[in-house]
Amino acid sequence: MSGAEGHPTVLRSRTRRPAPRGLPRDRLLDPVVGPGAQPLVSVVAAAGCGKTTFLSHVAARETCPVAWLTLDGALGSTAAVLAHLQVACADLAPAVADLDPWATTEDALAALETVLAAPALLVLDELQSIDGSAAADVVEGLLLHQPVHLRVALGSRTATSTALTRHLAGTATVLGAEDLRFRTWEVEELFRTCHGTRLRADEVADLAHRTGGWAAGLELFHLATHGRPPSSRARLLGVGGGQLSSDYLARHVLDQVPAPLRDFLVRTAVLSTLTAARCDELLGSSDAAALLEQAHRLGLLSAVADAETTVYGCHEVMRAHLLDVLVGRDGGARARELHQRGAQLALREGDFDAALRSSCRAHDWDAAQRVLAIGGGELAERPGSWIDELPPSIRDTDPWVALALARRLVVDGALDQALEAYRLAGTRVETLTGRTLAAHELRMVQSWLNPPLGAVSDWVALTRDAFVSPRRQLAEARPADAPRRLAHAVAQLTSGDLAAAAREFSAVSELPTLPTALEAVALLGEAASLSLSFRPEAAESRERAAVAAKMLGAPALERIADGLDLACRPETAREALRHLRDRCAAIGDRWGAALLGLFGAVAGLPAGMLTADEHRDLAAELTGLGAPALATWCTTMAAVEDARAGRWNSAGPAATADVERVAAGVGPLPHTLALLAAGTGQGRVRAARLARTSGATTWTSLVLRGLRQTPVSVATEAPPALDVRCIGGFTVLRDGAPVALDALRPQHQSLLRALALHAPLPVHRERLLEWFWEGRDPERAQHSLQVAISALRGLLDRPTATPATSVVRRTGGGYALHLGAADRHDVRRVERHLAAGRSALERGDVEGGRRSLAAGVGELTADVLPDDGPAEWVTGERDEVRGSVVRACQTLADLCTAAGDGPAAIHVTRHALALDRYQDGLWRRLIDALTSDGQPAAAAAARREYAQVLAELGVPVPLPVTRVLAGPLPARVRA
Repeated sequence: MSGAEGHPTVLRSRTRRPAPRGLPRDRLLDPVVGPGAQPLVSVVAAAGCGKTTFLSHVAARETCPVAWLTLDGALGSTAAVLAHLQVACADLAPAVADLDPWATTEDALAALETVLAAPALLVLDELQSIDGSAAADVVEGLLLHQPVHLRVALGSRTATSTALTRHLAGTATVLGAEDLRFRTWEVEELFRTCHGTRLRADEVADLAHRTGGWAAGLELFHLATHGRPPSSRARLLGVGGGQLSSDYLARHVLDQVPAPLRDFLVRTAVLSTLTAARCDELLGSSDAAALLEQAHRLGLLSAVADAETTVYGCHEVMRAHLLDVLVGRDGGARARELHQRGAQLALREGDFDAALRSSCRAHDWDAAQRVLAIGGGELAERPGSWIDELPPSIRDTDPWVALALARRLVVDGALDQALEAYRLAGTRVETLTGRTLAAHELRMVQSWLNPPLGAVSDWVALTRDAFVSPRRQLAEARPADAPRRLAHAVAQLTSGDLAAAAREFSAVSELPTLPTALEAVALLGEAASLSLSFRPEAAESRERAAVAAKMLGAPALERIADGLDLACRPETAREALRHLRDRCAAIGDRWGAALLGLFGAVAGLPAGMLTADEHRDLAAELTGLGAPALATWCTTMAAVEDARAGRWNSAGPAATADVERVAAGVGPLPHTLALLAAGTGQGRVRAARLARTSGATTWTSLVLRGLRQTPVSVATEAPPALDVRCIGGFTVLRDGAPVALDALRPQHQSLLRALALHAPLPVHRERLLEWFWEGRDPERAQHSLQVAISALRGLLDRPTATPATSVVRRTGGGYALHLGAADRHDVRRVERHLAAGRSALERGDVEGGRRSLAAGVGELTADVLPDDGPAEWVTGERDEVRGSVVRACQTLADLCTAAGDGPAAIHVTRHALALDRYQDGLWRRLIDALTSDGQPAAAAAARREYAQVLAELGVPVPLPVTRVLAGPLPARVRA
């Protein structure tokens, strides 16, 4: 690699910063960007985890100059890497290009110290490609003597010793594969904002589970389903999408690995965790230690060292691929033999989880039953995915599996289902100890779902009672034992005494003998208390709580921890929080859904993000769960929203006093809200005093600031009230009058419709450029987008609008049509009705669910934006809305039939078929409903229409339908 006069040739492509693509994740970016960030950031993860994508987002968000260098094996010499580094650093300070060529690391350091007078960022990607070379020594020297104004971000498959040392010293941030893993709500946001696809909550959860949040796996799934109907997603999820992942891993990872190491990884993939001794015994070899270390250096394995040995692990997606390679290369019999040997090793070491999984993969069911007989009790304490490996013949009969299933439902938050599962487990468990354990845990679930009347002493019942009457517990003396102290802290948090709650949760979490489940709850409580107090240590506390919930293996607590973190970013994470709530509802986690709703309501109150009616709906949801103290929070927040809208005084002094009385009975913070809503000067003085003593001064001040905004200022400064209509055509009304769109260019009108369809969610600018300026030069396309946004703002904004109050707002990496509390959107209204209906049915409110579903179904009288035809930006959203309404129609038709309302069932089924006539279940419902309603002629006509649809699809017509057809089939069917 030589150029003129012996100097290395520099490829400018190595110093070109990649354009940021994909989803910018504030969760990862906020700690590493900005003045408070550490001077060194090291991102260490295997191939396909999204290191380069994340670093490109870091570079894009930085406001200081950024230099980028992508390393590779050809830059192994000192001269080559320094030449490229000098060219890259010219982007930090142009004077660098005029300096003499850097010959040593010292030359580079001295030059950078001289020319950098302000903060700058240097990104070095693919650092593992120069491991062991002279170039690696250059980078190591740069990190050891890092210039004062230079921040460095590294991307590598392996960690450098300097980065780890500095991380321990508190001068570096290290992010790993677990940090880069896409959380479920991020998967939903990625597909919605970047790929223009709305996934259902169950699809998101399944995709996140199957890919393990692996960035490359998510991208491959998108490529496989892009532009295809929603059914293709279900098919690909059904088979796991393994072929795409296998192709990626084979091409980008394993093909670059030496053959002996590749063979070693394939054969040892039968082991869930790898040690040198275990691998040598499995294979009858003696070189496992060296091979494991080599695989770790290449970023193929993670490693955790303890006092005795180093334990290695493989990413589950990689391991699944290696196991597929093993079967394809050596055959099923050889693979099963290795699995059997792996099971024997794991059982000998007491690793019952690994022993059971390996026995199942070997199809050795006798061995699986032996593992359950020996270690069933220990396995039942960790009710993970090992249950799904078992065949029904064992899963449906083994007593320990029955107990594990019940416990898994508990940690997943599905308490109603867990109740029945515990009862079943009690009939299967044969030992007295097992029956006693099952009965005890059953009573705990019962005491949560159906709290006992009168005084309670069990800590679960005490914790549950904190949501009913926190004052009752706080009136008692402070308990001494850890579980009761935890219940006491929950009562303090429920009452709104944040300062006392944070102290008590912290003290409980530090008790040396505290069970891990109680520790996770205590850390969550501390994080919630500190977050609402706006304490600087709140972010770190939330991270500790999330780690504890994940280590515990409790998905319900993980969702609450994630939701708490999202609630702290209300402006950008509302949709992600809504997704988590939907996920809870789908699982049956009614408490999780309600608590997440409460988090969002509290976080959004200062900005008025929820209406008073939405707060009251949440209060009704919490009341239905038997949590009146939490419901009072929502009632007082509804009062604040009424006051904000000028409606509170109309309720009368009696109603005002009643709300204040109930709130005061719960605790200081609900009482504070009631006083703020009342609006009197004396009340606000009392509110400020209560907020100060409870540790909620900042949050209360933010709420009060919103209330102090006078009606006049609202009328002159707030964005105009919009009414966005996308069903059956496109119309925008501003203050009740239609907005004339003719002044806009056709392309700008299409952009407005795209933003309106997705409102209030942002659409990433890359998606907008792809949809409306595809094939254009990137810079010109970006300019065209900015011109179009300016045109939309000129049409929709008031003259005094600012970027912060504009109708079209910049949000993260995209733009959004902002919808305020006074604005309307017909598609969002449909979605709210349907969501309310599903939530009501989950709570057991059949009549309320039926009313809400009927309201949502009735709104969709035509297709969404039909004039835009098959445009890419509209088809996914249109199909999703239509599909949601059709599914709601099916549920509604079944509810009407169960209620004996045949005409209503017929009407709603016909409505659904008008939206989608290719729904087999709807035709059958219609025919059955017409028959039951005594309309044989109409039923026969429906059968004929059904037969025509089947014929169009080339599906054989069922005999019951054929017999109804009189005479020859219509010409269209015959063709």
